[in-house]
Amino acid sequence: MITEITLTGLSLAAPVTMKMLLVFLVLFRGSSAMAEDLFGKVFVFPSVSALPHVVLTPDKEGPFSAATVCLRSFTDNKGKTSFFSVATPSYDNAFLLYQPVKGTFRVHINNKAHDFFDLPDHPHEWNSICWTWEKSSGLTQVWVNGKRSLRVKMFSDDILAEKLSIIIGQEQDTFGGGFDENQCFVGELSDVHMWDLVLDSCEIQNYMKMFSFTPGNVLNWRELTYKENNGVLVKENQSKDC
Repeated sequence: MITEITLTGLSLAAPVTMKMLLVFLVLFRGSSAMAEDLFGKVFVFPSVSALPHVVLTPDKEGPFSAATVCLRSFTDNKGKTSFFSVATPSYDNAFLLYQPVKGTFRVHINNKAHDFFDLPDHPHEWNSICWTWEKSSGLTQVWVNGKRSLRVKMFSDDILAEKLSIIIGQEQDTFGGGFDENQCFVGELSDVHMWDLVLDSCEIQNYMKMFSFTPGNVLNWRELTYKENNGVLVKENQSKDC
């Protein structure tokens, strides 16, 4: 059967069969991920496994001379936990927010690490976490539930200058993979944002208190392009106002 097809924004020079059209539409849909507003939603990572993870597609590429990542975490993990992992072909821990033990937050920048101790970490409650870094001073800092760490000098060069692999729920030991179930996240993650600048303290406090804040220009929870894998679920946030 030959069918004349007209698609908005697409000009077909010759008739195509229906089978050819269906193949085209499947390929087109699969190659065109759409950004989604995840307001009031969470990613649920329901089990200890090296498989569940979410791949995030940034709205802009590096290199970056500054960065801020904010997210909310609901978990009862007492051991190693990966919150936010960015790898490049040169660095598996190019930009990693990780928890080796309860109450300690470890950050990695181009495979260099620093631990921040004695920050809030409440099980079975939402914890709001932000992490900042800037090239000009080399300073980095972590905020949790409105409490800030010291600012420490860690790295003073451009970062994320190559192709990025951004994953939440697992820690990358290779570009886009190399997961270990002993480092996985179990629980719920929400409100993930990333900026190519250091948010000022007022913006960070607004995020922590769920007031109005400027959404991320690298990753924006209200307009997020993502792919959930291997059992991760997108569900309603049970803590939202009814």
